[in-house]
Formats: sequence, structure tokens, C-alpha cells
Amino acid sequence: MKYVKNMLSQSAFLAVSIFMVATTSLATEPWAWKATLDGAGSGQAIVMPTALYIDADRQRYYVVDSGNNRLVSFSKEGNFLLSFTAEGKLQVPYDMVRDNSDVIWVVEKARNSLTSINIKAKEILTHIIYDGERTLVPDRLDYKDGIFYVLDKETGQIALLNSDLTLKSWISCAECTSGIVDFKLINDSIWALDQLDKKVLQFGGDGKLIKNFDVGQKVEFPVSLAIGPAGNIYVLDRHAPDIAVFDTEGSFKYTFLTKGWSRGELYFPIEILFDPWGGLCVVEEGNGRVEVFGR
Repeated sequence: MKYVKNMLSQSAFLAVSIFMVATTSLATEPWAWKATLDGAGSGQAIVMPTALYIDADRQRYYVVDSGNNRLVSFSKEGNFLLSFTAEGKLQVPYDMVRDNSDVIWVVEKARNSLTSINIKAKEILTHIIYDGERTLVPDRLDYKDGIFYVLDKETGQIALLNSDLTLKSWISCAECTSGIVDFKLINDSIWALDQLDKKVLQFGGDGKLIKNFDVGQKVEFPVSLAIGPAGNIYVLDRHAPDIAVFDTEGSFKYTFLTKGWSRGELYFPIEILFDPWGGLCVVEEGNGRVEVFGR
């Protein structure tokens, strides 16, 4: 009887051990290539893409193709759908969002503007944003609950604009040497990246800094960040190039991906974000595409 009990105990221990190993392996398992969003099917290769916008309601990806002054849409499965040039009026588009009124907003670097595109009304308007007498230099862009979040390239601060584009408030980091280079809106927080100091920052909805942590030991030249479904922070390294993963307290977990031109490899990546379908998306300027990874 004692022998049977020992056997059962050993079996239970073995089962728990296997489960723990499997769980740990799953937590650190590298992401695998899933799909590529490029110019195939559009008749024109994507040149220097700078951003990806994901429309969960329409189940579409929109790639900002800055080199061809257009927006290129793809299905959830990665199939090419449409190329949009706003009648040839876009000038070096850099980022985009869609607001609650179904209007597309595009950061245009050549105009230093936010450009609104109302497809239904067939109306395209260029908006220059001011802070007093100073002109903002729009860079990264997001939209939530009627508020535009615009990263001002000149100051490295995030401007919050009302729906009429009037300045509401600022989110800034007094401790940052060069300011913010990327940000993501996650629930009631704003997660941001300080490139020069190589720090990840978390702000509350009121714009106050909650915490920050250093990623410089694992990242050479951080350009973008994203928050995964499990809450881990993914930091994109443009020069390595790879992706470093940290937990919410800044503890390093692992890195993955390598430099290259083949499927699933990176060359001068510029942005990282998650889609609503479990995919990890990386915008690559160098390879002229967006790579989508899955587990």
C-alpha cells in the first residue's frame, strides 16, 4: 500500500513538473511568422511604410505607404483590398486613425499637418495645429473617446486635442532627455517610450507619470512599443533589429527575431503593435512590408 502511495505521489509530481515546463515554454516561445502585408496584388510595391492602423470593426489593416503617398488596405487574412491616394493629394503620409464619425485622419509630414478625409462627403481638409504661436510637428497619432492624441516631434510631448482640434492638455516627461518617440493607449493608461534614455513610461489618464523603467541593457535603439494581451511590454529595436519583452515591472523576459530580408526577419523596423486577433505586427521600412506574427 505504501508503494502504491509513493507511485501516485511521484506521478503527481511528474505531472506538475511537465505542466510547469510546458507553461514556461509557452510563455517564452518565440512568435512565428503568420502573414506579410506588402504590395503584392496592388501592382505596386510598398515603399518605406511608416505605420499600421487596424480597424477591428471592419476587420482590416491599413498600411501607411509613405513612399507612394497612399494608404493600402488588407483583409484580416492579409489579402490586398484597396490602394487609396486621396485623389493624389497625400504628401508623405506618416500615420493615420479613423474617428467616430468615420473620417480618416492622416499625419502628413510634407505639410506638417493633420489631414481629414471624409470619403462620404468627398472632402479633404488640411489642418495645421498651433500651440499659441508655435506650430506643432505631428508625428504619431491615436484617437480615443473623441480626443486626438498627437505626438509633437519637436518637443517630444503628446498633445491632447478636442474634436475641433483645439488644444486640451499635454502629456510630458520632465525626466526625459529627448522626450517621447512612441506611445500606446491601453485601457486608462498611456504607455510611452523615451528613446534617448531608453525608458518605458506609464502615464495615468490624468497625464501623471505612474512609473518608468530602463530597457537600455537589452535594447540598442528603441523606436516603438506595444503592450501584449498578457500585459507584457514589447520594445522594438530598430538597429539590432529585434524585439525585447519585459513584464510590467521592467524585468526582462526574452528577445526574438533577427536582421534579414527573408520572411519573418526584420530590416529597419519602425513600429510594432498588436491586432485584435492575436497577431503581433511589425512595420518594416527597410523591407517595405508589415510582418504579422502569431503563436
